[in-house]
Amino acid sequence: MDLQINDLKISYHAKNILHELGFTMVSDLEGQNYISLIQKFPFKLHHIYSIIQELNDAGYLLPPDNAVSIYDVSMSKRLFHILERNYFLYLSQLTLCSKEELASLRNLGEQTMIELEELCQAYHIELHSVQSIKESLAQYHLPFTSRHYETLYKYNLASIDDFNKITTHDLHIICQQYYYDTMKAYYILKDNGVVFQEWEDQYLFELLSGKIAQKISRKYRIDTIAELRSCSEEYIESMPSAILSSVKAMLVEYQK
Repeated sequence: MDLQINDLKISYHAKNILHELGFTMVSDLEGQNYISLIQKFPFKLHHIYSIIQELNDAGYLLPPDNAVSIYDVSMSKRLFHILERNYFLYLSQLTLCSKEELASLRNLGEQTMIELEELCQAYHIELHSVQSIKESLAQYHLPFTSRHYETLYKYNLASIDDFNKITTHDLHIICQQYYYDTMKAYYILKDNGVVFQEWEDQYLFELLSGKIAQKISRKYRIDTIAELRSCSEEYIESMPSAILSSVKAMLVEYQK
């Protein structure tokens, strides 16, 4: 008889994360490993990292094929503690981060970074830079900083065409949930032929002019259709006429 996730002897936190990822039965975890989970749910990376150690200790999550554990490799204590503290239990996990992100790990330092690169070379693990992504997207003048490019690297978005794989909500996460940057990036990407995947909601800038959407976001803290539809009719009617006419027309069109 197949066990449910709730039957596992793991923390309430880990059970909640697994449920959020869509796992309800223990059999759902069969064939999964840390790498496959991270690749399957790139926008929930922090959730997966938070339960890796617990699932590893409990024996509920298999390591990747041919994985090399940090516990089986000779390295300095400094590097070992840095990797363990950041949930890098297998060397293959390092490929999910750029060289720049790895170099920024707390207490790593230049010499320890050199040790890490030499260790990866010895085990035929290739580390890459975000520079190629920056060069690929430079012509589009997206509102991205180094932090954004690190996120693009992690989610395997290396070219303009790769944005066709994500939703506008994913884009909002990439933009650190900063509405104006999300809106600006959205218009640039749309103008360059990107067609976003559908999700259960829509941002107002997808349906209204950017100027009106930004005004509504700033003044009323309303960013999506769902948030707008949850407002009372009286609240919507209180909006300025310049905004109200567009909002009403959008709501009528959306309900068709």
